Order: sequence, then C-alpha cells, then structure tokens
Amino acid sequence: MRVSAVQPDADLARVLCLAQQLVPGLCGVQGGEALPGALHPEDETGLRALCRHWAEAYPEAGAHYLALRCWGLAIWQPIYLSVVAAHLDTHVPRLAGLVQPVAEGFPRGFRLPVHAPAKGSLPARMDGACAELRAFCDPMRAALSRCVALHARAADRLQAECVLGALLLVHRHASTWSDKEVCALGSAWLARLGIGGGCGFFAYRARDGTRALALERKVCCHHFRRRDGEKCSTCPKLPLDTRIVRLLADS
Repeated sequence: MRVSAVQPDADLARVLCLAQQLVPGLCGVQGGEALPGALHPEDETGLRALCRHWAEAYPEAGAHYLALRCWGLAIWQPIYLSVVAAHLDTHVPRLAGLVQPVAEGFPRGFRLPVHAPAKGSLPARMDGACAELRAFCDPMRAALSRCVALHARAADRLQAECVLGALLLVHRHASTWSDKEVCALGSAWLARLGIGGGCGFFAYRARDGTRALALERKVCCHHFRRRDGEKCSTCPKLPLDTRIVRLLADS
C-alpha cells in the first residue's frame, strides 16, 4: 500500500543534510513507503536477517562477536544523528518510527516519518536526544536479545563507545572545545543515557606534537576472532602504549 505524500519538514531536512555532510554514509530521508525487512524493534525480521548474515559470514568469530556486531550496527546511525544534531544544529529529530534498510549486512541509511524536530538550548537538546535514544535503543536491545546472546554490560559499553565516538567526530570537525570540555560533555551524555562510565577518553600526542583524544574503550568487539581480523587500534585488550603506537600509525 502506498503511503500518502506529506510535505517534508524544513528543519528536519536541514538536520539530515548536516548529518550526511559530516558522515557521508549517514543518509536519512523523510517519509516514503514501508520498508519490509528493515531494522525496526517492532519487527524482528530485519534483525534476524542481520544476525544470520554475520553468523554465516564469520562463524569462527563466536557468539560475543555476533551479538556486539549486530548491536553496534543497529544503533550507530540514530546515535550519530542525535549527537550531531544536538551540538551542531538548533533542533534534534524524534526517532519514533525510524527504520534502517539493510544491504549485505549493513544498514544503508535510514528513514524517518515526517515531523517537526524539537528546538531548544544545548542542555534541552541533549535531554531530548537522550530521551529519544533511550526510547529507540531499549526496545531494539530487547528485540536483538531474542535473536542473539547480548550481554547487558557489554551492550551498555558499546553504546557508550558509539556516543563518545560521535562526540569526537563533532569535536574534530566543528568545535573548539578543550579536552576538558569534551570529557565533560561525554560524561554528561552517558549520564543522561544511564550508561555512565561505559567508555571514556585518553589523551596522547599526535605526530605533529599536538594533543589528541582517543576512545578509552571498556569492551572488546571481538573483531580479532574473525579469520581476517585483528585487534582494533584502541582495543582494551592492548596496553596503552601499544594503542598509542597504532593510533599514530593509523593517522
């Protein structure tokens, strides 16, 4: 059945464009037809297909890898959208009805119902964004937990890592915050989401001698268990000095 056309909201269009400019793969559209098989907590078809894809692609990686891989893929787009909007725009979108089409095991953009995003001060935008993320992530976690063995603390920590990763992206591209301010904002986001302490930052010297921040992760994604995998540059299983060496090599 075809969905009747609704005039796009100008504020929402601006927020979606801003997010895509910062993260090219974060392609959001307003309205449109239903998307069978897309990721949505009220329909587990898409989640089960996502889990099946990664279980068949890397069976050797194990259950922890599978659960965290699918959890991260299911939540990263709404998290990045919300953090970018809260800090770089005057409005934050509502996430009710957000669906994410999937192709070859990856969410490919997202679709939101046409609506007027909420306007407010930065604290109000953060409050609103966190309320939306809780309302999105909690049922998504419950639905995914019926498909894979998702450990609660690990899920919290991966979600925290994703939030702080989005904050670092904003910091690197569009802010003049000090390291202290970034850390304070990170703590404020995680506290609002009820996942305080799930991730943090550590400082190091970049190749040009300037100070830089990196994620101090507290959960391993188990990517190294894949036949083509290795430990990430900020893997918590690595000593801090090894992580810094890898960060400098990556840069």
